[in-house]
Amino acid sequence: MLNCELTPSFWRNDAFIHLRKQIDTSFAAHLTPASNSESVNFQALVRQLYNDNLSGLRYAKNKGGTGHGLAAQALFAESLGRVPSGGIGMGLTIHLDMVAPIVDQQGSAHQLEEYLLPALRGDIIFSHAVSEPHAGSDISNIQTTAVKDGDGWRIDGCKSMIALASLADVHFVVARIPGHKPPFNKINFLIPAATTGVKVSSATPTLGNNDCPIANITFDNVWVADSNRLGTAGMGMIHQMQQFSQERILSSLRANEVARMCLAHAEHLLTKPNNLNTLNNRHNTPNPNTASCVNSLNKLHTLKAQLNASKAITYKAMGRWIDNGDYHTLSCSSKLLSSRLVRQASILALTASKTLGEESDAQLVHYFNDARLYSISTGSDEMMLKSIAASEKY
Repeated sequence: MLNCELTPSFWRNDAFIHLRKQIDTSFAAHLTPASNSESVNFQALVRQLYNDNLSGLRYAKNKGGTGHGLAAQALFAESLGRVPSGGIGMGLTIHLDMVAPIVDQQGSAHQLEEYLLPALRGDIIFSHAVSEPHAGSDISNIQTTAVKDGDGWRIDGCKSMIALASLADVHFVVARIPGHKPPFNKINFLIPAATTGVKVSSATPTLGNNDCPIANITFDNVWVADSNRLGTAGMGMIHQMQQFSQERILSSLRANEVARMCLAHAEHLLTKPNNLNTLNNRHNTPNPNTASCVNSLNKLHTLKAQLNASKAITYKAMGRWIDNGDYHTLSCSSKLLSSRLVRQASILALTASKTLGEESDAQLVHYFNDARLYSISTGSDEMMLKSIAASEKY
């Protein structure tokens, strides 16, 4: 049987066992994929999570959270992997674990009240407007500019493939300050979607994560007050790179859980009594698909070992983060391994399903489509390899 139930030390107590059940119960009741005729209402989802005391696990009580801490948020992230929609997991991660933490850590008292509390309650939704047409998520090469203008800033540029852009009430934006030397030439803003000069394109079709709409955002001579600046001018890249490392760990927790479910499904099919005999008996001769199943079983054992390794690295990175240690290289390693693993696991499960003639594999197709996007968000596989090499000075 599949033995990939590693449990990190920070979850080994009754409180976290109870919290896991609470999270799964809430997710099962409220986090379901949208039908073809409607989109997911992320505001309603966050409001329900807030009512269930789950939207602010990592945030202090005096900021609207529950004060459970990072270990609880990691449990939340892993549980998102069990939701039958990668788009819902992606959208909630962007809102609660990519933008909200920077507001929490860098926001003024006014910004905490105006943005963080409403975000945790589901009154507003954030987008994370960083990637650009010619830079991707490489912050060092972004071209959107922020020029000081009186007691505010003029923002000009285009952000591409931004998740939740069409649903967001507030865009988190990273811009470049012309004339300043890198890496201290980036600045972060919170820009309300209704601001004059902000234009969001129609949704862009994607191969997966369809429950989380993607669109482009144009900032055309947009003026925002300095009170919309988030953190110190010039420190935007530093703050964002730290957040990327953290999000990679949470993304890995989700990816590993999807991989675990795919491998469990594949194992169930491939080891089900009489499945191989049924294939052969259909033609009264050895069926070519029998060899495919044997190969899939061998692949299954390899991927199970990789899953244990991926989970171990991810949990170690999470432990370092909880203990305020150095987790950057581990976060890149976990992101690289988990994103590759989830793709292979989804392919194996879908292949086994098709080979054995399983009638209902719609969820496996969903996993397969969503899995490919784990290698894109917060840095491609190539970027992870470069980052690991740079960190280790190779």
